[in-house]
Amino acid sequence: MRSESPETPASQARIIPRPEHSVSRKDVDVEALKVLYRLHHAGYTAYLVGGSVRDLLLGKKPKDFDVVTDARPGELRKLFRNSRIIGRRFRLVQVFFRGGHIVEVSTFRRRSEFEEVQETLPSRDNTFGTPAEDAQRRDLTINGLFYNIADFSVVDYVGGLEDLKARRIRVIGDPGVRFVRDPVRMLRVLRHAARTGFTIDAAAWGEILRKGDLIRTCSPARVRDELLKDFRSAAVRPFFQLLLSSGLFYAIFPAWRGRLGEKGEARLLELAGKLDALMAADLGISDGLLWAVFLTPFLEQEPLPEDSREVREFFHLRSKEALGGIEFPRQRHDEVSQMLALEARVAPFLDRGQPPPARLARLALYPETWRLHLIKGAAPEELVQRWGQETAPPPAPPAKRRRHPRRRRRGGRGRGKREGGGPGT
Repeated sequence: MRSESPETPASQARIIPRPEHSVSRKDVDVEALKVLYRLHHAGYTAYLVGGSVRDLLLGKKPKDFDVVTDARPGELRKLFRNSRIIGRRFRLVQVFFRGGHIVEVSTFRRRSEFEEVQETLPSRDNTFGTPAEDAQRRDLTINGLFYNIADFSVVDYVGGLEDLKARRIRVIGDPGVRFVRDPVRMLRVLRHAARTGFTIDAAAWGEILRKGDLIRTCSPARVRDELLKDFRSAAVRPFFQLLLSSGLFYAIFPAWRGRLGEKGEARLLELAGKLDALMAADLGISDGLLWAVFLTPFLEQEPLPEDSREVREFFHLRSKEALGGIEFPRQRHDEVSQMLALEARVAPFLDRGQPPPARLARLALYPETWRLHLIKGAAPEELVQRWGQETAPPPAPPAKRRRHPRRRRRGGRGRGKREGGGPGT
């Protein structure tokens, strides 16, 4: 998935008038339109930006709509009472609407918040910039396009329209420099190639092959969060394929190197394809279940201990080893380890079509464990069908209630009456 890069785009914006592009206001959420129009009527520049413009040009429905403007955060806060400022150095404003809708509005900036820049006089104001600077600081050309609400034109400073037509993923600027400043950009190149099916620019691909190990310098928690986005993208199989072929997979998860082999990699891609089928069918999957599915190819390379008491410790230690390249919360790690250990115990029963023992089926993690077993064994088509039909695991036998002997009342039936009979005796 590689191609030659085009000539460097001109520094001046290319303005595409409304009759020459496919972006329509009817495809934009009404909440985003309200924000854009209020900014425009207040005298500010207001653009729709990023993935929403890209998706609209590709004929897709965006998941969310982000707005960028020349208004500063304090001015935005005054303009939108139903809003709040978030972030410290790189502040943006969230505008709230009924129904839980949120539109994020940022001020034009001149650099990414993850780039390391030495400054002698740090200031909040020196992060703000012009529309051209804001476009240049973004990661990919197809994500650097603007939609101007003032005249309904598309504004292109980075050659993104050319790359959309050519179905090409290209980094803005020198990919070698951009990857050094923020190695997570390498993941984003692979992500968008996987989701769109576009080819990757030859210069970017070459730098990923050379600089993949730099991903280890990033915050492990940030890498984990980026990967979770891809787990839920319905394109995790092509994403994993690119991770493996580029070497980024083993840079993030060094313990997997030399352990999987062709068979293990094929198993990883097989399970990723099943996750894609579930996500495409809009079936919910918990984070814990996603990680348990991901860890399965690594754990299948080694036989389980014969002593059942050691199984849980086995999964706890091996999963910790497998996830060494990212930051994993202890509570989540315990949950995933318990799920994997429980699946190993109930698998023999489920494979025979029998319900597991009641003491196992009554455990809180059993429903997710049943789904894990289903993902591991079922074909993608069968998986989606059974997931919808069998929303609950096989029922466990009800627990027998222990009966206690009834206690006899003290004093018998005549308690409360005078000895010798009723009144008058």
